[in-house]
Amino acid sequence: MLELNLAHARMCKTKSTQYKGICIKDSVNCATICQSEGFSGGECSGWKRDCMCSMTC
Repeated sequence: MLELNLAHARMCKTKSTQYKGICIKDSVNCATICQSEGFSGGECSGWKRDCMCSMTC
């Protein structure tokens, strides 16, 4: 029997430096801007509704 050990990579998040305004839930614009900043994606997060960019760290 073959066993696979999968390592779970941590995701690091940081606030976008280019996103302006309140981030609306599931904003495609947030993810697009984060990708233009060199991240793998982004999502709206927190009570301030910030666009948080993410990448594997």
